[in-house]
Amino acid sequence: MNTIFKSLLITSVLSMGALNNVEKTVELSDKSKLVYNVGEDKKLNGAFTISSVENKLLLRGSYKEDQRSGNWYCFNPDGSVFLRYNYDLKKLVSLDTAAIKKVDVVLKTDDKDVKKNAMIPVPICSIEQYVALLGSEFERKIMAENKSAEGTVSADLIASVDENGKATYSAVYMAGGAKAAKKLIINEKVFDIEWIPASYQGKNIASTFTVNMMADFSSDPTKRQRFMWNY
Repeated sequence: MNTIFKSLLITSVLSMGALNNVEKTVELSDKSKLVYNVGEDKKLNGAFTISSVENKLLLRGSYKEDQRSGNWYCFNPDGSVFLRYNYDLKKLVSLDTAAIKKVDVVLKTDDKDVKKNAMIPVPICSIEQYVALLGSEFERKIMAENKSAEGTVSADLIASVDENGKATYSAVYMAGGAKAAKKLIINEKVFDIEWIPASYQGKNIASTFTVNMMADFSSDPTKRQRFMWNY
C-alpha cells in the first residue's frame, strides 16, 4: 500500500473515532466545570479539562478507552504549571517545588534517611483545586450542622495516602476552643483525585499531605472569599 495513502487512511480512521465522541459538561462540588468526552461505547475517550468558576484552566488531560493517557497538566491560579504527569510513562515530568513547599508532608516511617530523601506524595491536581474540592465538602458539613455559621475558620485539609496511592480525607479545625475533626468524602462524578504515593528507592510509603486553609462563612456573599490558602 502506498505510504501516503496508508497515512491518510490512519488519520481518517482516527478522525472518525473522534467525531463519534460526545462532549459532556458537569459541575463539580466546588462549582468548577468539567468537560469530558464519551465514545459510543460509553467509555471516556478524548480531551478532559477542568476550569474554575473564573474560567481559569485547572487541569488538562485525555482519556483513551476509559484510561488516562499521555500528559496531564495541572495549573496554579496564575496559569503556571503546577505539575505535568505522563500516564504512558508513569512518570512525574515536572513539579512546582515552590508551591509544594507550602504543603506539610509526614512520611509514616521512623527511618531518618527515608524521611530526608524520599519522594513526597503528589496529587494529580493543583493545590488550588485540592483546597477547593476538600474545602467545599468541609463547608457543606459545617453548614449542615450550623446553618447560621459566621466568620472564618482555619482548617487543615488532610489526605492520608497509603502505599497504593489510595487516599482518605479529613479536616481538623478549632471549634469552641477545642480541636475537632471531620471526615471528608470526595465523591465527584467522573473525576477522582489520583495520587502518586510517597516512595524511596522503588518502595512506596504511606504518608499524610496537609494544606492549611481559611474557610469564609460571611453571610454577605459580596465580601466572601470562600477558601484561602497561602499560595
